[in-house]
Amino acid sequence: MTRCCCIFLLLTATARAQGLKVEDPIQALLKAFDRYRIVMLGELPDSRQQWELLERLITVPAFQEKVNDIVMGYGNSRYQDVVDRFVGGQNVPLEEVQKAWRNAAGALGAVSPVYGNFYSAVRAVNRKLPKERRLRILLGDPPVDWDRVQSRDDLSPFIPFRDVHYASVVRYEVLAKGRKALLTMGTGHFRRLGGRPGSIEGSLLMAGAKAYVVIPGSNMVGGFDDLDPRFEQYPAPWFAELKDNWLGNLPLTSSRGSQGTWAEMADAYLYLGPRDKLTRLRPRRVELEGTAYGKEVERRLVLIFGKAPDFAPKSDEAPLYERNPTPPPPLPPPPIPR
Repeated sequence: MTRCCCIFLLLTATARAQGLKVEDPIQALLKAFDRYRIVMLGELPDSRQQWELLERLITVPAFQEKVNDIVMGYGNSRYQDVVDRFVGGQNVPLEEVQKAWRNAAGALGAVSPVYGNFYSAVRAVNRKLPKERRLRILLGDPPVDWDRVQSRDDLSPFIPFRDVHYASVVRYEVLAKGRKALLTMGTGHFRRLGGRPGSIEGSLLMAGAKAYVVIPGSNMVGGFDDLDPRFEQYPAPWFAELKDNWLGNLPLTSSRGSQGTWAEMADAYLYLGPRDKLTRLRPRRVELEGTAYGKEVERRLVLIFGKAPDFAPKSDEAPLYERNPTPPPPLPPPPIPR
């Protein structure tokens, strides 16, 4: 038995005594595919730790045997043919395939390199697989043509319908073809509200597919400084289901956009690490200053917001959760009734 397995057996025994069973995330996600055709894994924006874990996941032979497709939120479906050729190992110019993640409908600013890194990781995995077992990346975002977007109104047929389009890709390219898929998109698109499915999960249920919803996060349970030390009893990353334990019984707060408990939000939680150790990868400044891509990002920001802030990052990596340098002043006390 390997040292890693021994550690997780010990952790599991300790956690079970406290009403929580923690598992290795990769093994837990693999087991989920034994029960479900669809696993919906919410995404923390630009998270280096989460996307590095996913890169490890796709290299595991059991994943390659169980799963056919990975549906990307950062993937403009206009470029599906280009991405199919790229991950299939064909010679595709990088500037062509980059459009898939840089030109997503929601890509108003500069896009993190975590997405391009993942596309390249799938391509590298596929090189070692027979053609019939290669992983396919499906692009879940609407086919907006940014060259034709000249006003905010030009985005109206696309941005309000991102969930609708994403669900249709899963229905027609995964479910209708009898395949299994890992779904990735911003957490808000997958999270349940009051125990009720979100729009994407609801659409898949209508198509006859029950999904398994996983939400990633840290030890934050409310505001920035509202931390729970119980998360750090086990080395990160770890995975736990949310039913009938203290983790699932944690209350949701208004800052999470809902009331209720964590168990009403999802089936399981992927703990990536303490808040202060999680980081986001940013595009390199050299890729934005004076480049065609940098000018296009600036054009989009001006078009949507009327002005473009300094969007070129000062460093390639930054904290995922950043403190407000100047917290807002406290609200005045309510008037005393007379």
